[in-house]
Amino acid sequence: MAFNSFRKKFLLVTLCFSIVISLSCFLPSLSIADSSTENDIQLSYEDKITKLWFENPSFDIPINPWYSQIEGDHSDVNATSNLGQANFDILGNENAFQLIDEPLNNDSWLMQENPDFPDFPDTVEFIDGQGFHASHLWDEKADQAPSVHLERNVTMPVDMSDYIITSVSLSTVVNATVSANNGIWGGIEVPGDPVTDAATYDYVRFYVLFSDLTGNKVYEVAFNQSTDLGNDTAGATDDMFDTFLHNIPQNKLIEYLTSVLNTDNRNFTITLGIRIWCEDNLDWDEDQWDDLWIKSFNLTFTYVKKINRFTSISWNQEGSDISGNNTQIVSAHLNFKYKIDQNWTESSPNSEIRILVNNNPYSEVVKLADYNYNSNFQEAKSGGYNVTSLILKDTNITLSIQLFLADDFGLDREIKVSITDVYFYITYVISYIDPIIDPWIASGLFIIVTIGAVVLGGYLIAYQKYLKYPIPVRKVRKYRKTLTSEKEPDTRIINRKYAFNKSFQEELNKTTSFLKGAPLDGKIVRDKLLGKQQEIPIQK
Repeated sequence: MAFNSFRKKFLLVTLCFSIVISLSCFLPSLSIADSSTENDIQLSYEDKITKLWFENPSFDIPINPWYSQIEGDHSDVNATSNLGQANFDILGNENAFQLIDEPLNNDSWLMQENPDFPDFPDTVEFIDGQGFHASHLWDEKADQAPSVHLERNVTMPVDMSDYIITSVSLSTVVNATVSANNGIWGGIEVPGDPVTDAATYDYVRFYVLFSDLTGNKVYEVAFNQSTDLGNDTAGATDDMFDTFLHNIPQNKLIEYLTSVLNTDNRNFTITLGIRIWCEDNLDWDEDQWDDLWIKSFNLTFTYVKKINRFTSISWNQEGSDISGNNTQIVSAHLNFKYKIDQNWTESSPNSEIRILVNNNPYSEVVKLADYNYNSNFQEAKSGGYNVTSLILKDTNITLSIQLFLADDFGLDREIKVSITDVYFYITYVISYIDPIIDPWIASGLFIIVTIGAVVLGGYLIAYQKYLKYPIPVRKVRKYRKTLTSEKEPDTRIINRKYAFNKSFQEELNKTTSFLKGAPLDGKIVRDKLLGKQQEIPIQK
C-alpha cells in the first residue's frame, strides 16, 4: 500500500516538472538570457492602400508634371497640349517645286559644251521672246557632230532627305527647220531619200538631263531624235513644228530625280541639249540645219514629308517609389483614353501607341490602323491594363505613353493623336510589426508561466490526495491517521449534557453583573474539575 502511494506521488511530481520544462522549451523567446530581437514577442497588423500614382490625369493647365520626349527625327513630330488633353502631332505636309521657263531665256541658263561632243553648232543664241536657237551647216568639215548644252542648277528650299517625291511633270517644247533637198549637193538625208551610201542617216537629237552637281550621276529623262526630218518629198525645206519631248515613265522620273538629289539633299542640275549628227552620204555632202529651237521648259514635282521609321514621341511622368521590407505590391492598373483627328494613314500600318513603365514596354499596344474616326475620346482598352509585373520596388516609378512610328512613309498632311484621363492606381500592403524587446517584460512573462505551471502541478497533487474524495470521506481519512498515533488526540470528546451546562454557564456569566436584587442565600458550587459531572444544588 505504501509503495503504491509513493509511486503516485512520484508520477505527479514528474508530470509537473515535465509541464514546466515543456513550457520553457516552447517559449524560448521569454528566456532572460536570450534578449535578441529575433526571438522577441511581436505584434503585427496590415494596412492596405490604393493610391493614384501620377498627378494631373486630365492634363489640366499647367500640364506639369507631365513632360514630353522625342526620339528619332525631331522634324517629324511635335508635342502639344490643350486644355484637358496631350497631343502627339505627326508633322506631314506637301509641297510643290515648279520651274517654268516659257519662252526659254538666258537669265538662268548657262551655255556649256557637251563633254562628249565639244564642238558648238555654227550659231547658238538666245532670242528674246522665242527661246534658244541654233543652226549649223556641215560641208565635209570637222564639225560633223556638233552639240550644245544649256545648264541650270536648282536649289531646293528644304532638305530633301526629309521628303519623298510623289509626282513629276516635265514638259519641253522644241522646233526645227532643215534643208531637205539641196539640189546636187543633197540635203538632210533620212530613210526614204535616194541615198546610195547611208548607215545612220542625218538626225538631230533634243534631250533633257538630270544630274547631281558633281556630274557623277547623269540621267536622260526626255528626248526626241528625228527620223524623217529632211525627207526629200517635203521639198526644199522640212519643218518639225512645236513638239514635246518624250518623257520616260513617271516612276523613273521620280527615281532619277530622287537619286540626283540624294547627293547633297538640296541641289541638282537640269541640262537641255541639242546634238547634231551629219552622216557622210555622198562624195561631196552638205547638210543644212537651218533653225533648231528649244522654246520652253517646264518642270513641276510634288513632295511630301518623309516620316522616318522608329521615330517616337512620348508623354512622361515620374512618380515616387515603393520601398521597405514590410511593403508588398498587390496590383497596378492603368487606363487612358485616346482619339485621332482622322483615320490613320494606310502608309503606316504598323504604327502604334505603347505603354512603358520604368522604361519597360508593356506587351499590349494600341494599333493606330485599327482606329475608326470618332470625334470623341475612347478607352484604349475596356477595363484598362494590368501592369503589375512592371512595377519595381525601391525605385521611382515612371510612366510613358508613347506614339511609335514603325514605318518609313510619306505624309502629305498633319495628323493629331490625343490622350486624356490617364489614371494609374497602385495597391500595396504595409505590414506593421511591434516587437516587445524589454527583457524584464519577457522575464515577467516567463515567471508567470512558470508559476502557472507550478500551481497546475500543485492542484493535480491536491486533487489526487484530497480533492477527488467527498468531504465526509476526507474527515474520516483525516481522523483515521490518529488511530495509529501514540500521541493523545488534540480534540477531546465530552457528553452532550456537560456541553450544554458549560455553554449555559458561560452565557449566565455574561449577565450576572447586570442582575439586581437580594443575593441568593445559597452558594453556587462549581466543580473545579471539568471532568466531574454532578448536579449543582442551590441552598435556600
